[in-house]
Amino acid sequence: MTLAFPPGRHGRATVKTILVIDDDEAVLRSYGLLLGRLGHRVLLAGDGEKARRDPDSLRGVDLLILDERMPGTTGLDLLAAMRSRWGAAGAAPAPPLAVLLVSALLSDDLKRRAAGLGVAEVIEKPVNPARLLASVRAALGEG
Repeated sequence: MTLAFPPGRHGRATVKTILVIDDDEAVLRSYGLLLGRLGHRVLLAGDGEKARRDPDSLRGVDLLILDERMPGTTGLDLLAAMRSRWGAAGAAPAPPLAVLLVSALLSDDLKRRAAGLGVAEVIEKPVNPARLLASVRAALGEG
């Protein structure tokens, strides 16, 4: 499932694109509604297979929000696969992409692995809406 929420009407000079990948449709819809308040374009995907197969499809995405636990993969495995494709000989360079990881099971090891892959922040589920909005703003350099 892929849904797109158009940018809100907030008079923004620059509209950013946020892609959320999570296997839970209810979570995707709630993130879409919540993040739409920021005035950015929000894309929602029920799995990361397109990103895994074609990481260049993320060009134009400014922020990637990944669920850590999804059927058949993890958010970090997906991110590692994309980063290795970008790093392959002859591949286009990685796009500038901020990443947030969401997980119900936090550990020091998860945080360390996430940091090693360039994740800006690991957010604990259940997600506090105000915290998510603050984390998104920070990841996008909006304060």
